Amino acid sequence: MAGETTSVSVATSRAFYDNPGAGAFFVPFSLTYSTVQNELNDVMEAGYIPANTRVVAVYWGPTDMDSSTAAVHKVTVGSTDVVTGLTGAQTGTASWNAVTSTAVATAVSSSPALVKVTTTTAAGTAVAGTATLMLLCQKATA
Repeated sequence: MAGETTSVSVATSRAFYDNPGAGAFFVPFSLTYSTVQNELNDVMEAGYIPANTRVVAVYWGPTDMDSSTAAVHKVTVGSTDVVTGLTGAQTGTASWNAVTSTAVATAVSSSPALVKVTTTTAAGTAVAGTATLMLLCQKATA
C-alpha cells in the first residue's frame, strides 16, 4: 500500500551534532529501504538537523532500488522541499544537488527540523536497498 511513513527512531532523532560555529558542516543519514518502501508517497524520516541551520546542498547516494528505472525521490526539511526530482535510485547513481530556490528563501527554523525523503514516483519493480543522504549545512540566525 502506498503512502506509508517510516518514522525515525528515538535514538536517531537525538543523534545530530549541533555545530556551534558559523562554518559549513555535514549532517549524514543512512537509510535502509525494503521493497515496499518505494511506493508512491512513501515517506522515510531520516532524522533531524539542528536549530537555526540552512541546507545549502544535498548528496543523494542510493543503491539501485528499481530494476525498471522509474523511482524518483525528494528531500524535505521541515515543510520545505529542498531537493526534488532525485532519480539516482533508478540506477544506483549518486549526485550532489543544489537546493531549490524555495529552500534558499525560506527562513530557518528556531528548533531542530525533521528531514524526510519522499518517493514521488513509485519504483516500477522495487528492489531493497540503501541510501546515504548527506546535507551540507550552515548555521544561520533565525
